[in-house]
Amino acid sequence: MKTRHFAPVLLAAALAGCGQRSEQDLLAAAQKRMDQKDTAGAVIELKNLLQQNGYNAQARFLLGKALLDSGDLAGAEIELRRASELGTPPDELVPLLAQTLLSSGQSRKLISEFGEQKLANPQAMAALQRQLALAYLAQGHLDQAKEASAQSLQLAPDSEEAVVAGARVKLASGAADEALAALDGLLQRAPKSAKALLLKAEVLLSRGKPADAEPLLQQVLALDTANLDARSLLVRLAFGRQQVEAAAKLVEDMPPAVAKKPQGRFLQAQVALAKGDAAKARELAQPLLKAMPNYLPLLRLASGAHQQLGELADAENLLNQALKLAPEDTSLRRQFAGLQLQRREPAKALETLRPVVEGGKADAETLLLAGKAQLMQGNFEAADQAFGGAAKLRPDDAKTQAALALAAIVRDSATPGGGGRAKADAAIVQLRELAAKDVGSNYDLMLVNTLMRRQDLPAALAAIDKLEPKMKGSPVPDALRGRIQLVRKDTAAAQAAFETALKADAGYLPAVLGLVAIDMQAGRGDAAVKRLENFVATQKAVPQARLALADLLVQTKAPVERITEVLSNAVREEPTEASLRLALVDHYLRLGDAVKAGQAAQEASAALPLNADLLERLARIQLATGDKAQSAKTYTRLTALAPSRAQGWLGLAQLRFVEQDYAGAEREVKRALEAEPGSVAAQRLLITLAVRQGRVDEALATLHERQKKSPQEAYAFIAEADIELGRQHMDAGIAALRKAIQLRDPGDAPARLFAALLAAKKRDEALSFEAQWQAAHPQDANFAATVADVTLARGDVEGALARYEVLLKRSPDAIPLINNVAWLRSKTGKPGARELAERGLKLKPDDGALRDTYATVLANEKQFDKALSVQRQLIADQPDQPSYKFNLAQILIQSGDKAAARTELEGLSRLGKKFPQQKDVDALLKTL
Repeated sequence: MKTRHFAPVLLAAALAGCGQRSEQDLLAAAQKRMDQKDTAGAVIELKNLLQQNGYNAQARFLLGKALLDSGDLAGAEIELRRASELGTPPDELVPLLAQTLLSSGQSRKLISEFGEQKLANPQAMAALQRQLALAYLAQGHLDQAKEASAQSLQLAPDSEEAVVAGARVKLASGAADEALAALDGLLQRAPKSAKALLLKAEVLLSRGKPADAEPLLQQVLALDTANLDARSLLVRLAFGRQQVEAAAKLVEDMPPAVAKKPQGRFLQAQVALAKGDAAKARELAQPLLKAMPNYLPLLRLASGAHQQLGELADAENLLNQALKLAPEDTSLRRQFAGLQLQRREPAKALETLRPVVEGGKADAETLLLAGKAQLMQGNFEAADQAFGGAAKLRPDDAKTQAALALAAIVRDSATPGGGGRAKADAAIVQLRELAAKDVGSNYDLMLVNTLMRRQDLPAALAAIDKLEPKMKGSPVPDALRGRIQLVRKDTAAAQAAFETALKADAGYLPAVLGLVAIDMQAGRGDAAVKRLENFVATQKAVPQARLALADLLVQTKAPVERITEVLSNAVREEPTEASLRLALVDHYLRLGDAVKAGQAAQEASAALPLNADLLERLARIQLATGDKAQSAKTYTRLTALAPSRAQGWLGLAQLRFVEQDYAGAEREVKRALEAEPGSVAAQRLLITLAVRQGRVDEALATLHERQKKSPQEAYAFIAEADIELGRQHMDAGIAALRKAIQLRDPGDAPARLFAALLAAKKRDEALSFEAQWQAAHPQDANFAATVADVTLARGDVEGALARYEVLLKRSPDAIPLINNVAWLRSKTGKPGARELAERGLKLKPDDGALRDTYATVLANEKQFDKALSVQRQLIADQPDQPSYKFNLAQILIQSGDKAAARTELEGLSRLGKKFPQQKDVDALLKTL
């Protein structure tokens, strides 16, 4: 007899049908759980119901309400909107949806959707007007807030919520006494009104009376231990008193159900960040951002966590999002400007602070940030003005005094000598006095850093001696001593200091890096690598150590596979560390492996979709590999993710530039400059576009203006030279390059000048300049290499070989030099070509260019069979390189196999424009 087997799904359905509860039963059960404050249980009941019937409007509405009560604001909004689509009456739904939007920080959206909404039920209309009043307040629209509050009170004069909202509006309009009177009146009628007690505490806090406010908050918690607003304010009070443990105790005492709510998790993240555990704060914040993506305090907290962890791009994206929600929030702008200064972007910081400074609303903290930004840009007068303004607002504040002192010191460093030196000396005395008075270590560290920059090492060591008692148990003082002893070349003292620092904290990376530096100076590369490997193995979650190890392996010329292994393992073990993923992508790019770089960038962007740097790498790789359509999409995503950064707009401009849509490219560049007015790349591309569109005089005028503003920037002189040389004004181009080579950092101007002199048929002058420059700059290998390249390009094979031979003696293992010298030796009949190429292939067996050269060398030595075998294997390994097939055809012609050569050449001819050497292909075909 055959046994029947029921399909598992059918069996499960049959079993479920036997005991399935009706929709009415599930609704009743859900409502009962909500009455019992069991929102989690209610959510389960309602989701079970909706699995039976997803079109049940009442279930959707109740699910939205339950999710709102549980703190899942994003989920609540989704379900309430579905309930609306299913026909839930506006009088029931709109007040709840308005509350959801307000709680999630979407006050602008609330006003836009419901500002003109009319509801039939007076109580529902009163509730909506109350929510609108608070939304108008959040947007700074005080008159509309008063009007909405008045309507709410008129419709529901006895409503506790309406009275509290009205009092809040009075408080915002500066009528604090009226607000307190309204609250006191309500508390006489309802002494246990938690909302009235809470707002009264807020009023007292705004008046600087935390001692009077705290008992009221405690009373609210006694009435309702689940009240998160009261608990949050008490936590904030504890933080304000530097009582982190007291804040932690308040958070630990939350009822379990409250602790699981998003707002409860937020408080836990706050405590974690205050305790210095930024990783935990980030871990707690990430899922909350999905539930409350527009909650300003959460955006700020998450940004602060990323900032402490050095994940500055992620922090910037979050603050960008926050500023869109609250562009008038001064403290938010300060936080954003502080982040931009940390990223060394002073121009962007000043732009962020501009509305506050120009609006005359700048407080001392804002002016201090503006002054620091001006100082970083070398604008000393503006820095003094900003710091001076801060000092007027807070004349006795040590921070403003320190800022003024630092301004004097930095000014002296930039333009040493004269009266500035005396001011700098006086500023150091002032810093010493501030450090002596302060029980903390900030001013001591500032003083030590200043003395080290001045190379006053004995004074810096003395300052560290005074710092040490303030930082007992910290590795910092000994690590600073080690740095100073390294500069003094006292290796033994430096090593002792770094080892003492590690006894205080075995996980202190700067001390380990100090010991690594000592190992490297002593030629103990293997020991340095071993030391850092041990540190990485024992100290988890220190991405900077993994990056340092990869850099060290590059310095010690470790195999590429080992470096790849270190970075790949790092990404696998710390997948949320953007810096590690960026390092792996950049590593593959340096190796020229665009496929693996693209794969790593794609995986990184999927893992960290809000990281603008990773998205930019992905777009750049897509563009480099010819995937223009996908690159355009990625750059467009980047402009949406980080609209205040130039990168996305510049990428779109480059795409249009490649397509020769110069007008379109110019539009995108102007958007980039709107985002970042100081973007050098955007400014340069704008000049290039002006030239391409025939506006040469405009481009030259812009360059001349730039030369005045930035007289030490080589680019403007080099770009002027390019324009002049391009229109055959040789003397003018050479004159511009001569100005560029006089600068501190001339870039590639010296090599360009050599090439320009040759192009102007001034060979003797070019050779004389080459000799002079190399004598004055013997370490400028880039100049020497470029001169050799230029010489070869002009057909001087012997001259190029002589120059490459000199470079090869300096860098005997440099594969590009080995390749060039081997090829030129073979071409000129000089001995040693084959031996050199074989040595290079032992160093890097998979180098395509060198394998191609090796086949050529073998063919020139009449070893045709081996040459053809090498070249055919190279083509099999890298079939997408048509130049290798062209060389194969040449070798076949040398060997006498014209038929096989014709086959290869005809294949190349069919590639058309995809292979740019078609003229050479046609010429060879004519010889066969």
